[in-house]
Amino acid sequence: MAVAGLSSLLTEVEAAVGASRPEAVDAAVKAFRAKAPPLELVRAAARGVALHYDRASGVAPRSLAILSAATNLTSGMQPRFQALPVLQAVSFAASEKKASTPAKPPLVVSGEVTHLGRSFLFAVRAGDVAEAESIFLGMVDEGWERKMAGDMLFRAALEDMGEGGRKLFLAVKSWQLARSLGFKEARTILRPAVEYLVMGPRDRTAFETILTVLGKEWVDLDALASGGRPLDDAGRGKVSAIATAPSDPVCIQATLALLQDGYAASSIAEGLGVEAARRVIAARGYDTEAAKRLLFAHASRFVLTFSRTNERLYAVFQAALRVRSPEPSVAFTPPASLQGEGEELCHVAGEFDARKPAEAAGRIMAYVGRGYSTPRLLEVLANYGCRDSPRTNEGFNLLLADACTAEFLTTKAAPVAMALAKMIATSPKDQAAYESWAPLFSP
Repeated sequence: MAVAGLSSLLTEVEAAVGASRPEAVDAAVKAFRAKAPPLELVRAAARGVALHYDRASGVAPRSLAILSAATNLTSGMQPRFQALPVLQAVSFAASEKKASTPAKPPLVVSGEVTHLGRSFLFAVRAGDVAEAESIFLGMVDEGWERKMAGDMLFRAALEDMGEGGRKLFLAVKSWQLARSLGFKEARTILRPAVEYLVMGPRDRTAFETILTVLGKEWVDLDALASGGRPLDDAGRGKVSAIATAPSDPVCIQATLALLQDGYAASSIAEGLGVEAARRVIAARGYDTEAAKRLLFAHASRFVLTFSRTNERLYAVFQAALRVRSPEPSVAFTPPASLQGEGEELCHVAGEFDARKPAEAAGRIMAYVGRGYSTPRLLEVLANYGCRDSPRTNEGFNLLLADACTAEFLTTKAAPVAMALAKMIATSPKDQAAYESWAPLFSP
């Protein structure tokens, strides 16, 4: 198809998503058939979402997080399946209610970036959305990643655990989306995350508890923020104890002790992600609350690896508090070995289709324990995580497929992959759209 025709289809996707019309999916399918790059479909949908985000609703801009997850997933999938997560994300984005008219262009404040960062924090704390977005968007440069803007966005989100830390998760995913799109139109894409940060439900209780405990201990964040060693077996045992601490102050003190013992904050966050995964596995049914703990731990680890400021350490304390919950109780007996990893993965797929979560998780545990291929495993998990319509599972399968892929690549811990398998096998089944797109995925 000519460039003009493809451009017209992308414009149609953006307009339909912005107007919450299902025709967005048909336009996206046509664009894929016309060889549109997946990123350009994501860009069009993201513009439609961001320009029509209704900040007055107080509803989180979930579509941007799901588009970000879809973008991340495409890199680990076979080229012929890269349309799948993007089409599912476009479908979800088109289904969400939005403002009837696009947002007016924001005022953008210019100035020295360090001063802007401090002013941004003050505006967020004061609940001044116009001031906060104009300052933050002034810190953002179109076309390249200004990390100081990310530092301040995440710093502000770490203070506010409204809706269980959703603000940090959405800030991280929006930033990753802007990064994937080369920070072109970054101000448009990041604006909803800032608006939700200021106007969404607020809860500073956890942050105030962290400050109180650290203040009593006379903690020097600068000293703790540098260096650190990976978790060993002893460290993993201590992280497990943190996750079951009897109170928030005890949880914070135990996390602080691990940092003072020389463990890296990012490694502690890895351990907390594994603990969150164990709770997903042990939960009954399709437990989205357990899933949210895992998603927050994932976002926190991103902040700890992204930022170089000492204030990034607040992320590990918030992750510890968010994951804190009773010790999970679940046991799996790995199934008998099959003839090679291909057969193992076929059986995993069969357990997904049959909706057998315990069997799927057990098969994953066996596969990882036998040292089989990580890329092949993650490709199967991503593919099946994208098959059910995100409108029936609130997008959790896509979000978890993205988060668990990243966490498993870092930790190689079986519970992370098992948690994703369990959620896929318990999610509401709706593969009508996937089946209708089958011709797109033909070799």
